[in-house]
Amino acid sequence: MIRLFPKIRTKIKRVHKRLGPIFPILVTALVTALLTWGIGRLFDLFHLAPSIAINGIFSGKTLWVIDRPEVTFIAAFIFGALLGTWYFAYRPNRETVREYWEQIPTWGQATTLGLGGAILVVLCLLAARHYWPISDLTVLAAFLVSWPLATGSVILANRRIDDCPRSTSIKIGYMHARGLESRTMAIVVGALFAVASGFVTWALSTRFTESDSALPAVTVAVLLWMLVTVFVYNRYDAQTNEQSGLSITSVNRPDTRTAWELTIRNESNETIDLSLAKIRDTKFDLYQFGVDTDLGPGALCTFNAPEEFQLEPNDDSWELPLGYTLKQGSETPVILTRTGEIYALQRDKFDGTDIDSILSEGTDEDVTGTGQPTSSGGQSPGTNPSTQD
Repeated sequence: MIRLFPKIRTKIKRVHKRLGPIFPILVTALVTALLTWGIGRLFDLFHLAPSIAINGIFSGKTLWVIDRPEVTFIAAFIFGALLGTWYFAYRPNRETVREYWEQIPTWGQATTLGLGGAILVVLCLLAARHYWPISDLTVLAAFLVSWPLATGSVILANRRIDDCPRSTSIKIGYMHARGLESRTMAIVVGALFAVASGFVTWALSTRFTESDSALPAVTVAVLLWMLVTVFVYNRYDAQTNEQSGLSITSVNRPDTRTAWELTIRNESNETIDLSLAKIRDTKFDLYQFGVDTDLGPGALCTFNAPEEFQLEPNDDSWELPLGYTLKQGSETPVILTRTGEIYALQRDKFDGTDIDSILSEGTDEDVTGTGQPTSSGGQSPGTNPSTQD
């Protein structure tokens, strides 16, 4: 018996070394599950937990039944894992986690939050089945619909403008999301269309052919998802071509402030509406432009670049599998109008000293200003990370 304890400690150390950071999380989850199961057994509380019957979605046959004690153990284990993740992983590294989260592209954040929202909807429906009759088909439909809806809602929330009516804010958010997140928005629209078409196909097939097979519905849904996504993306791409009607004419840094003062000119022959527009810098961060005016041909307007605003060309990118890359920067800032036009701020018509030499004066880092920016339109631009597909 005495020799047994050193062997156990040795094995625990080996397991701890292999599992690394997740070992405390797993221990917390296991201890929580065992304690909850023991309390339920001791005080006969298992009747409070539901039993779960997993049925075939289309056949209706019971495939697996999870009894109340097992449901209690699994639920307690998941809760303990979440608690351990918060205490051992997130709490001591919260700043690092937040910085990493802010570096994730907007489409990645929206997809993750959308999936989490869909899972939460499914869990709520599964819990509600203990009190109300909810079919498996309803749960599946809720998951397939809630994911694209939640993903699209997160993207629109990041693109909308607060200082205007809600309907106008949502419309402008959609225009900007259509241009900046064209691929993600196309996938969301395609997914909603595919889910609706798949369930219609299943309903028609069960009514007229008396077949309960899911193959036709799944086939139609997958094919339509691909076709509609490609069609919508091509349509978005045709509607959001980058234009070159605006150019940077001067960049100054007043002695009394550390923010950069930029002047832009309308080089086109048409008036450009800059009301409720946004501006994206070269590291793909999005700000409220703050200049509410119609800029006529040859006219100038001046605004103060915020502290985090970057003007220097940025060639950052994410390395993807199979040799693909995802751009995380651009050559010039761009302005997005309320109607969805994208104007790249040209640098080749800059008057006076070369812009790169001006941006390098007074700072060793990427071009930034300091202090809270106040644009000539009187609005304070708030940061809103954005990533182009």
